Amino acid sequence: MSDTARHQPITVRPLTPDHLDAAAEVLALAFSEEPGNRVLLPDPDARLRLLRTAARNQLRAGLPLGTVHVATLEHRLGGVAIWDPPGPWRTSLTTTLRSAGDALTGLPSLARQLPTAATVLARNLPEAVPTVLRRRRGVAHAGAGASWHLAFLATDPDLRGRGLARALLDRQLTRCDEDRAPAWLETTDPVNPPLYERFGFVVTTHLDRAGWLPGLWIMRREPR
Repeated sequence: MSDTARHQPITVRPLTPDHLDAAAEVLALAFSEEPGNRVLLPDPDARLRLLRTAARNQLRAGLPLGTVHVATLEHRLGGVAIWDPPGPWRTSLTTTLRSAGDALTGLPSLARQLPTAATVLARNLPEAVPTVLRRRRGVAHAGAGASWHLAFLATDPDLRGRGLARALLDRQLTRCDEDRAPAWLETTDPVNPPLYERFGFVVTTHLDRAGWLPGLWIMRREPR
């Protein structure tokens, strides 16, 4: 890769409806290899289809709030960050109906995966329940107060290492600092905690792997 290509400027902006499908594709690709998703949904094609549907639902919910940001590099949408704002918020009826329609479209794929997913869940339920309860307590602690929640951060696998995630984080964390608002997140990738620590996040809860549930790190960042 040339130095010119490596140092192309990154543009970060709020998601618009015309880029929703491209953003959903980035999210689906980024999370398709997540260990828990692979165990529950072993068929890669079905897994990707279901993740696309879930991603579109998440993006539509955040679109009216202006809290979904996308990063573009070389005229290509390569990164997505979905933030949940402080306080309760409501999804519009239109978004709810569209999400229901997407869910119905994905039912055939989901139905084919249900036997495997149900078997995995049943086999690991006794081990998973305590972990789920500990996660709830960890989330309540990390998300205390009027805090921003980084629900999803994803980059196109072909564009990783190009600064897209950094640009997305910098945009929102600057606002958090200006508003004196904390931020928190969850990650199942052991590579991520040291990376988030560079931005001021600290681990508040760590859960080991339990059955099909991967290890989990819950992190919080105080405003600077």
